[in-house]
Amino acid sequence: MKVARIALALLLTQAVFAQQPPQTPPPSAPASDHAEQMQADLNQMESLLNNMQSEINFLRDQNLQILLNTNVRMWTILIRDLRRQLDEEQRRLPASPRPTTPQHK
Repeated sequence: MKVARIALALLLTQAVFAQQPPQTPPPSAPASDHAEQMQADLNQMESLLNNMQSEINFLRDQNLQILLNTNVRMWTILIRDLRRQLDEEQRRLPASPRPTTPQHK
């Protein structure tokens, strides 16, 4: 029975995060497009995570609630760390060069 609960918990987690496929930019996309897409993906993951967290309260099985709440905490940490990493990468990238106009004398 314990294995069935764990399998159900994993299936629920996968179902929540598989609702919409992630959209990734093409490999040749500029870094800013990649960063914007990653930010959008993280926002979507966070929204799905919030949905999953609110649904956990309706489960009757306390052990399953504990397991899924552990998953929620894990995903929360992962999303937070990915956001931090994205912010650090944004700070390291040089500002995009502005087009220079020729100076006429």
